[in-house]
Amino acid sequence: MFKQKEWLFSGKSGEKHHFGIFAKTRPIPEYGGIYILAYTHPRGHRAGFKVNMLYVGETDNFRKRLADPPQADCLWDGCWNCIYLLKLDDTDGRKVTLADLIAGNEIAC
Repeated sequence: MFKQKEWLFSGKSGEKHHFGIFAKTRPIPEYGGIYILAYTHPRGHRAGFKVNMLYVGETDNFRKRLADPPQADCLWDGCWNCIYLLKLDDTDGRKVTLADLIAGNEIAC
């Protein structure tokens, strides 16, 4: 889609989180953390890209969880084309970050 390797997402707190970008066709790692399933598209000539969050979740193993994605009908309707992953081993930290991201963003599904 594009050559960018990371995307910055902010939560309600204003804290910025660096997510790795994965195409749906790329192998997904087996570590855990927070994932964002999104529709990513160009905004126009030289205007960059826009990310529409469709679903945000957390897991202990990205590969296993995303083999059968949650809210599949909504994802397909929302033109899901991109996966953003944030590796977080700390389960408690994951829950705090997930709540912050959900509270600070519009999520379709």
